Amino acid sequence: MNVYLTTGRKNYKYAYVAIRSLFEQNRDSEIYLYIVSEDLEESDLKYEMELAETYGNHIVILRFDEREAEKYITFGEKDHWQVGAMSSYWMFHELLPSEVDRIIVIESDTVVVGDLSEIYNMDFEDAYVICPGEEHKPENHRKFMRRIGGECLTFVLSLYNVNQIRSDFTLEDFLRTDGDIRKKYGNSMMELTFGLLFAGRIKYVPGAVSCIDENERYMEELGYDYIAECERTAKIIHFSSYSDYSKPWNPVFLVPGYAVWWKYAVDSPYYRDYIQNQWQIYGKTRKKQEQIARNVTYRNILIFTLLFMTAGLTIMGLIWGNGITDAIIIILTAGVSAGMAILARKLSIIAANLCQLREKR
Repeated sequence: MNVYLTTGRKNYKYAYVAIRSLFEQNRDSEIYLYIVSEDLEESDLKYEMELAETYGNHIVILRFDEREAEKYITFGEKDHWQVGAMSSYWMFHELLPSEVDRIIVIESDTVVVGDLSEIYNMDFEDAYVICPGEEHKPENHRKFMRRIGGECLTFVLSLYNVNQIRSDFTLEDFLRTDGDIRKKYGNSMMELTFGLLFAGRIKYVPGAVSCIDENERYMEELGYDYIAECERTAKIIHFSSYSDYSKPWNPVFLVPGYAVWWKYAVDSPYYRDYIQNQWQIYGKTRKKQEQIARNVTYRNILIFTLLFMTAGLTIMGLIWGNGITDAIIIILTAGVSAGMAILARKLSIIAANLCQLREKR
């Protein structure tokens, strides 16, 4: 079984749970795990290599040049994607060995909870990719894909018909389609690019028996009972996140699957690091909260400054100016200024909410 995973020195320790659970849940398969990274060496993956040997599996590091990829990939200022996540564009033509004919994808922030072989060995028929169904995708995502003439594609647990893709597409086709997505969406995202490029030839497996995403939004939309039931039937749990970076190792928002992740994490050689790193993440979060609090304080000061200034100018207008006329002009000017400030604030909130709808991982 060929499996694809991207990670780097910054977060590879968290991927240990995904790797351990993959090996544990697929004991009947000989696994070739292809780890795509810009900076990892075999010496960095001592524990992972030992784990692979214990289960009779193999880990192969594929080198990915992120600086070269940055020439083609575009992210927004608030996006928390890493360039390495886009390595899938280069997967078929430059990264994978020629003997790889199919490959299934997991990610660092996942835990495998079932045997993947049933999905891995499915007949592609004429499909380029087999992936979890669109029923778990947010409605705005589905509408967007329909509007641009594509189909929904879930990257986690997607299975690729490598030989057929190599035959029918070039790397330039992927990069050109990514350019189309950037024009329509604003930045690069492989799910959108693949969903547009492979439209009409995507085969779906129901999400309930393949992959369940768990984060704040999915909990609100799907509900606890449905997600808990999917945990018993799905093959993998994916802990996607928004800008708050809520993950099992940084539980900003609790979801039931975190308990599954920590069952493996407790036995990880990086357990101590998970705990200590969370303190650092929390510390950064506290600093952001304190900055927000300071901004609120500054806002209050500005509001009172505007009020006192308006009152002072009004009084001065009544005493030394043209009386009531100047006072009315000053008050109206202050009112218009306040109204424009409130409008600008509301527009910025709307823009922030739209950005949040697009943020994921």
